[in-house]
Amino acid sequence: MKENFIHVVFVVDESGSMWPSQSDVIGGFKRVIDEQKAVTDGTCAVSLYKFADKVTEVYRGKDVNEVDYLDGHNYIPGGLTAMNDGIGVAIDSIGKWLDSMKESEKPEKNLVVIMTDGKENNSKEYTGERVREMIKHQEDKYNWTFMYLGTDITDAQAAVDLGIKSRGFSARKDITANYLAVSSAISSYRNTEGSYETKCYALSENLDTTLRAMNSKYESETGKKIENND
Repeated sequence: MKENFIHVVFVVDESGSMWPSQSDVIGGFKRVIDEQKAVTDGTCAVSLYKFADKVTEVYRGKDVNEVDYLDGHNYIPGGLTAMNDGIGVAIDSIGKWLDSMKESEKPEKNLVVIMTDGKENNSKEYTGERVREMIKHQEDKYNWTFMYLGTDITDAQAAVDLGIKSRGFSARKDITANYLAVSSAISSYRNTEGSYETKCYALSENLDTTLRAMNSKYESETGKKIENND
């Protein structure tokens, strides 16, 4: 594994309900990339997958300094929500990419970020049960970290069903907070000195603190409790 090399996989909802958030998604993604370009410690690569009626692999394993931004031409919300297919395709594709690499070139940490504002309703290739098994396999065998970020959702059941423990929720007007949480997590890994285990602990602690604060703010602003998020 290549020391202090983190690979971030974005699995982003592009279904029709995301249309009101198009500019926020575009701006939030750009902010993450720009912030990571400014970090001088470690290495960061980015993969991007979009899902609506079907799944699109935009790029895979691209150095953060060479990443193309999202814009109004390549992020155009429309259609249904094939979230299971989005996650499943991303895991399988990244797995093949990693298998093709020399051991010394592989990232030592893989962080998969799932961003959505709705429930699964259109997957054809991957069932929720299969995706849950795939997530558990990557976590247990390869220590991947999965992060679920929901917009205008007050029920964590979709993330719970997939076995994802790191869960954050925000109002649509605060969707940028989702991207700030991602960037903060990446930076915590890259900027922490010490062993791989120390860096993973820093990442885990950052996620726990950041997502708890996000959820608390969301509940306070909506006056609703996020169900099934214990």
